[in-house]
Amino acid sequence: MTTVKTQSRFGIQRFFVRGESLVATTGMAFIAILAFAVGGVVWVSARTIDESVLMQNEERIRETSALIASQSELCLSDGDLSGLRRLMLDAVASGMVEECEVSISNLGVIASSNASRTLIAELPQTWDASSEVSGNIIHNAKTRRSVIHEPLVVDGRTGVVLSLVMNQSAQVVGSDSIRASSVGIMSVGLILMLWVYRRFRNRLGALAGIGDALAAAAQGERRMACLVVGENLGPEAAIWNTLLAEREAFEQASVTHEIIEASIGGGTESTGLPAACNTLIQGVVLVDSDLSVAYANGAACVFLRVSREEMTNSTLDGIPGSEPIIEATLTVLSNHGPTREVIELGNVEEIKSQGAILRVVVTRVEEEDMPRAMIFIEDVTQQRLADQSQDAFIAQAIHELRTPLTTIRLYAEEAVEAGSDDEQIRDKALNVINTETRRLERIVGDMLCVAEIEAGSLSIRTEMMRTEKLFAELEEDYAMQAKDKSIELVFDMPPKFPSIQADRDRLGQALHNLIGNAIKYTPAGGRVEVKVHFAENDAMTVWVIDSGIGIDESQQERIFERFCRADDRRIAQVTGSGLGLALARQIARLHGGDVTVESAIDQGSTFTLTIPGAQEMAKAA
Repeated sequence: MTTVKTQSRFGIQRFFVRGESLVATTGMAFIAILAFAVGGVVWVSARTIDESVLMQNEERIRETSALIASQSELCLSDGDLSGLRRLMLDAVASGMVEECEVSISNLGVIASSNASRTLIAELPQTWDASSEVSGNIIHNAKTRRSVIHEPLVVDGRTGVVLSLVMNQSAQVVGSDSIRASSVGIMSVGLILMLWVYRRFRNRLGALAGIGDALAAAAQGERRMACLVVGENLGPEAAIWNTLLAEREAFEQASVTHEIIEASIGGGTESTGLPAACNTLIQGVVLVDSDLSVAYANGAACVFLRVSREEMTNSTLDGIPGSEPIIEATLTVLSNHGPTREVIELGNVEEIKSQGAILRVVVTRVEEEDMPRAMIFIEDVTQQRLADQSQDAFIAQAIHELRTPLTTIRLYAEEAVEAGSDDEQIRDKALNVINTETRRLERIVGDMLCVAEIEAGSLSIRTEMMRTEKLFAELEEDYAMQAKDKSIELVFDMPPKFPSIQADRDRLGQALHNLIGNAIKYTPAGGRVEVKVHFAENDAMTVWVIDSGIGIDESQQERIFERFCRADDRRIAQVTGSGLGLALARQIARLHGGDVTVESAIDQGSTFTLTIPGAQEMAKAA
């Protein structure tokens, strides 16, 4: 599906399916407003109910404590301890109180609802009345219990305390129900929003998509692939795409007609349309029904390896290796054949002997007196090589995905079998699983980067970051791999690590690719050194120095191309996708820096990654 890149006024880039930018932003705004409104109402309502319930509970506690206190004072004044103890039990049995007791300071408990408590047998004649107790209520929000100590006055004497514990969990129900129901309200709101979004999208998505396409056309975009709209947006989108296809067909027919007119009127002119056609990188040949060449531009002569004079004064039969073109032309010129034929000359396996892979399109041009054929020739060598490299990359990626997955599975089984009996085996298995998981993450990251590069959307998100942890992780990740190959891995770090402006994940991906390549192409017993330096403006330079096989000078720029590897028989058995260095350079350049290489055969290589300081990066942006 076609995508367009939009930029908000705050400079944040996002990607929407063409035609959905307007609808999507409207939907997100609606969801934000809905969430804010519902959240605000829930918060205010719950807070109000909590305060109201708290006040009601406090009033209820005070009334209950005052009632029990007055009854307790009467019992104590009459010396009726058994009546006081029945009062405690009755208070608990009524459900008003969870626990209740009367005690005298420094003497003990007189009456209690707890049967396990030790009670004073008789009310003493005197006791210490100097201690004072306040009637404040203590609330415990976690247990939802309230405790109050109420002072009692017995015949004018103080020092007797009534202690009550009341459970308030049954009273606090309003705010909890509101909070629980808010989740349901938000869920229903999101479902309704999705339904409204789909309705809104079906009605306006096509119009918004066409509007985006018109805006792109106003900026000079003329390629059909960049102007089409997803037909799943509605019938309007399908009609728009049909109009684009008709326009492109009309322009193609117009160009073909002008070429024919120019060739008939004088194909050897050095000015006008023939001269313009002669500058095209696509070969153009016009042949009559008897296969004689009426016009041919310079690119066609180069592709077919004949001179201009030989081409214009001969027929297709006289061109070496043109048999497939002749067959396709005769098929197109026949009355019952198709009006268009597409063939390819050459293949990737024979590219060295053939020199190029040509895509030939033969179309019939209807004329009143006799039909003609227009032959378009295009060099698709790089496309086919890229396709082959991409296929090889996919196959290699699948193989590399299978390896860590198998390792993870085996060590997970080993860890499960070891259990808690052998902690050393279990710890080793977990370390291997962690290492292979990071390797798997890097492979998936490279594959995602391929898709982003193909779509032209590879980007970075910079932030202030410190790099000491990143380099520590790199050293930990590759220490075991270097040890297995008997390679000395050295990290030469600076004494201080300043903060830099960079995308941590992308920068880590680039460094992983550089260090991984150095270890991969360094023979056993070699040395790989990672050296880091920070300039005064916090610009970072990283050198990855290896004593490996080296790279020929003619191949040093080619290795940075996607899906390309150095043409060296010594690495034929070394697996690789030809993508790591291309990604590393692309990521460095997105930061405003670069990746360069200095190397010599059998003397090792030095890859240098530079990231400018924050000020230089801002100027480059």
